[in-house]
Amino acid sequence: MHARIESDDRLFVQVVLSAADPDLVGSTVSCRALNLSVGGIQFRTDGAIPNGALLDLWVDIRNRPGKFFLAGEVRWMRPVGEQDPDDVDGWVIGVQLKSGAATDILDWREFHAQANIR
Repeated sequence: MHARIESDDRLFVQVVLSAADPDLVGSTVSCRALNLSVGGIQFRTDGAIPNGALLDLWVDIRNRPGKFFLAGEVRWMRPVGEQDPDDVDGWVIGVQLKSGAATDILDWREFHAQANIR
């Protein structure tokens, strides 16, 4: 839906709500971004985070000081490499970002507007 920027920037994800796996709520995971857009983030992580889970995300863009604090919802997940389901080497997760008064979504949108100009 939006232009994507390839990335390998670091981010931290905290599960705020997960009806499919309530035991994940409150857990924080270090992840690696694969690509970023004004409306979403795709990242790789070691553990599955089910569709519909609500997340808080702290994204650390390498060439920008500080971190973006964002909120989003897991829209899809798939195993890395799509190999044997019993031998998963991590997960790729797609998150749709949500607007929120206490987030940096406006700064995030401005960052992407400037990045797409270059």
